[in-house]
Amino acid sequence: MPYINQPIDLHRMFSDINNRLNKLETAVRFTFPNVISDPTYPRIGDAWLNTTTNQAKIVDANGTIRILNWT
Repeated sequence: MPYINQPIDLHRMFSDINNRLNKLETAVRFTFPNVISDPTYPRIGDAWLNTTTNQAKIVDANGTIRILNWT
């Protein structure tokens, strides 16, 4: 992106935005671990994809296992 005749602050602002976008686009993405059965002792915040039932599950802050619905 060219920066012709732009004030230094405007140049810095566009540079910061560009850096942030690059970080978002190249960030490591979270993927659910694929498992064939639910874990025996899941912890709060754990998430997984049960490949046998094809259900994504997560343990909420109360320790309840929730099934994520894709609607």
